[in-house]
Amino acid sequence: MTKNLSDLINNMTIDELRARLSAYMMNDVSLMPSLVAVEVRLNDSASCRYDVLLIDEEGGETPVKFHDRYSRLIYIYTLLHPQGYQHRKPMTNNYRDLCHLYSLLYFRDSAALVKTIEGTDVKQPGHFLYHYIAQSRNAVRQASPLADKFAIDRPQSHNGKVLIPFVAEGGTVILDPSLSILISNL
Repeated sequence: MTKNLSDLINNMTIDELRARLSAYMMNDVSLMPSLVAVEVRLNDSASCRYDVLLIDEEGGETPVKFHDRYSRLIYIYTLLHPQGYQHRKPMTNNYRDLCHLYSLLYFRDSAALVKTIEGTDVKQPGHFLYHYIAQSRNAVRQASPLADKFAIDRPQSHNGKVLIPFVAEGGTVILDPSLSILISNL
């Protein structure tokens, strides 16, 4: 393998070498601009009213592509709790806060959300929350190789609290003004 690689490099033109080096450097994590903020921004999409974006130090925006509604819901809910929450908090008052946020994000009745939660939690209490925390964690990590601190961390690392380390450490969270009313109610 080493001999073949050496032969390949020796047979490349300067332009081919530069192009290949440039491609490798674009994927080098140590050369990427650091992430400095997370933003929840209003959009015009029919599927969800809000996008979640990771903002880097150069002003670049990387959208987080959640694969389902519930993982986005849980991620934004966690963003709204900077110091974290105990895993039972979303269950209070028959999931009132989650239902309200769901309706705000998707312009839908939250009955389907409650039905899904109750259907999964009957067999394994807490399964809904932990499953969609894991799904949101995957979406954030797939968005950027630098996003580990932006993902919801394991509660065992924070005395049982569900939180996002970047947010808990005072990192910048930019919320659309339409969500500010919701924050005061949570």
